[in-house]
Amino acid sequence: MRSHNNLSHNLSQKLSHKFGKIASLSAVLLALFGNAYAEEQVLDSTAAVVNNGIILESELNAHTQKLLSQYAATGAKVDEITARRQALQSLITRELILQIAQTNGAEVTDMQLDSTLESAALRNNTTTDKILKSYGPNLTEAQAREKFKEDYLINEIRRSSVRQRIHISPVEINTLAKALKQRGSVEPMYHIAQVVIPLSSAPSEAEYNRVQSEARQALNSIRNGANVAEVAAKYATSEQSADMGYLPETAIPLPFLPAILNAKPGDVIGPFRSSIGMHIIKLYDVSHSAVTPIKTYDAAHILIKTSIIYSDEAAVAKLKDIASEINKGTITFAQAAKQYSEDPGSAIKGGDLGYAVADIYDPNFAKALTQLHVGQMSQPVKSAFGWHLILLKDTRVDRDSLEVFKEKANSIIFEREFNEDVVSWERSLREMAYIHVIDPELVNSGVSLDQDNKGKNTLKPTNDDQGSQQYSENSRFLN
Repeated sequence: MRSHNNLSHNLSQKLSHKFGKIASLSAVLLALFGNAYAEEQVLDSTAAVVNNGIILESELNAHTQKLLSQYAATGAKVDEITARRQALQSLITRELILQIAQTNGAEVTDMQLDSTLESAALRNNTTTDKILKSYGPNLTEAQAREKFKEDYLINEIRRSSVRQRIHISPVEINTLAKALKQRGSVEPMYHIAQVVIPLSSAPSEAEYNRVQSEARQALNSIRNGANVAEVAAKYATSEQSADMGYLPETAIPLPFLPAILNAKPGDVIGPFRSSIGMHIIKLYDVSHSAVTPIKTYDAAHILIKTSIIYSDEAAVAKLKDIASEINKGTITFAQAAKQYSEDPGSAIKGGDLGYAVADIYDPNFAKALTQLHVGQMSQPVKSAFGWHLILLKDTRVDRDSLEVFKEKANSIIFEREFNEDVVSWERSLREMAYIHVIDPELVNSGVSLDQDNKGKNTLKPTNDDQGSQQYSENSRFLN
């Protein structure tokens, strides 16, 4: 156990970050009344201690109500303690990832945040205002922006860290690419839901036997008509929905695929063991969807980056001047890219990006690209990396090139492995952490999530040499 002085210090830090005025008041009261106030304040306000940080009761209460509302909306009846345990697990993982971001010195400037918000709004066909309001009606714009920034950092740290754990062999890519090419224009889609009973990274025989028993109980319960979401909630360590929706055959985890291919809608199958635990799968439906032809774009671009001393307005003005010179014939697009573009990788090739599918680019860039006609140059386009002029040189629907199918195969395999590895990675964070649950409701209910491995917890830099602005493994960097 940590001393109350340390916990009091952690509490002051947390409150200072979230509620500056309240933190100042806490400091005054602490100075006036000493450790007696600190002890009472910690017990009243802290739901859990996570390494050098804390989770507040207010956070846990809000997260619990959010989960209960989500379950209620789907018709699942989940009791408050189950939702509260799941909420705390999620908040603990969130806190641990944010601690990695802090250790690594990860920062998001206001300019980057604005650009990321705009890209998120474009991807989700909404507005930045609606995204910020989705964080709750009681938050100010500044508080909602801070929440969005935390979500962005968590996603970036998670993705860059897990990406280092994934190794895809050329044989895997070639095998799947050939299968995709031979499949033709239709692919089966499976609507499935799953329950995962988690295992630790090094389970004892007793733990493995317990989890096997719980998996069989879950299997029988669902086969007898129990709601999958209600069963899954008992074991959930994150907010991931039990219902995985329709997944293409290529996205189904390989250990489950043979059984799913032989199952009929309504069947409940398993248990299956993976590196993260035991799985029960329910198959709701099978459909066959047309495979979208792979359209590729041969594009070139000129990038002008912005900074604190080089504004958006200045970048746009410079690109308009460059575009004017290109339109007058004073300089070619390729010559301008070599002379002015701040994307060194493509600048030496006259801005050429080669043939590629649009969705590997930044969303704003991709949208502008797909709206161009062959031979057309865009107006200045803003992305997460700066401002661009884009020239569309050619398009083609690629039905035969194995290289294109290899690119798609690589993306499919990555996403399939990522979805499993991210759970293992988050589990390892929790297993290496110091976690002490204080929340009275969970403690009195016998819920134990405590870990005392602080000495083992080494938060390593992500070493993401591709930068910090990547949105997904499929995003192509333009800087």
